[in-house]
Amino acid sequence: MRSTLFKANKLLLIEKNRPAYVPAGHLPMEYLRLLVPYAGIYFREDEECGILTQHMDLGPFSLWLHDIFTKHDIVLIPYTPYHIWALHFMYEDSLRAEVHGKDSFFLEEKECNLFNLHPGLHHVPMAGNKKVLSVHVNIRPAALPALAAKYPAFQCLLAHADSPVSQIVNKRPYNVNPVCDLLIQKILTCRYTGMQAHHFLYRCCLDLFLNFAAQEAMSQQPFLFNNILHLDVYHQLFRSIQDHPHRAYTAAELAQQYQIQEEELAYGFRQHFSISIEDFSYMLRMITAYNLLQKEHKSAAMVAATVGFANATDLISKLEAYYECNWYKLKP
Repeated sequence: MRSTLFKANKLLLIEKNRPAYVPAGHLPMEYLRLLVPYAGIYFREDEECGILTQHMDLGPFSLWLHDIFTKHDIVLIPYTPYHIWALHFMYEDSLRAEVHGKDSFFLEEKECNLFNLHPGLHHVPMAGNKKVLSVHVNIRPAALPALAAKYPAFQCLLAHADSPVSQIVNKRPYNVNPVCDLLIQKILTCRYTGMQAHHFLYRCCLDLFLNFAAQEAMSQQPFLFNNILHLDVYHQLFRSIQDHPHRAYTAAELAQQYQIQEEELAYGFRQHFSISIEDFSYMLRMITAYNLLQKEHKSAAMVAATVGFANATDLISKLEAYYECNWYKLKP
């Protein structure tokens, strides 16, 4: 099929030993709006397609964004020179992929998968007049034990780290839930540079992996009927927390507000969004505090009062732990 229907092979870097970025000035004007300032850029355009690739080294994570526009039928050839795990999120359209000679499968829009990829080439036919955004967060398997020691949620992934063949780690695809959507939007719209960008984007990548690990850990648990029945309530609750990112929410408080048993509400929220109510609320407070301090140059005392911390010292301590940084070295 690849030789008859799709004749134009296009190499797609999903990792690279030595970066060789191009200046942003080499891009056509219409691509500039897509750029993340912290990212290194790869770009190619010909009569068959345009491919904008952005890469951010966020050790141990390697973050890649691919905006791909086709004019004619092509075959994308994803390539990695070394063994990686790639947590992949698909946006804007669906594609059929083949991992290293195995049976093909669909990369569906708004789905995520974790790929165990050994060095080599893979094949993804893409019809003409399509546009996709492919987002993936890579990590070398050797880095997983250290992360698992610090973040126990990674433990459920370690059993797959030694697979000798390229394959999908998860048994079924997962939907890109609203938490992952939020984090990816934060990545795509990040305007920070230097270490301010590095620590912010690193945390987004970590939270994407933690969310996936939570989905994987809960994959064998049945979806409770009441959680399906109250789907609209859970999404309303999610939006309410998102719309008030400075507030500290608890399951007990929201259970009373929504007239649902606390244990049921807490479990249902985790099933729908792969994060606890308290952890999601804390994530939003950290993002809000980071942005207020870095973008709007508010005082630490004022921000601490805004997002519900005891004082400036408490806030800075929490930010340093969450973003794994020395806060005063990040001051704008």
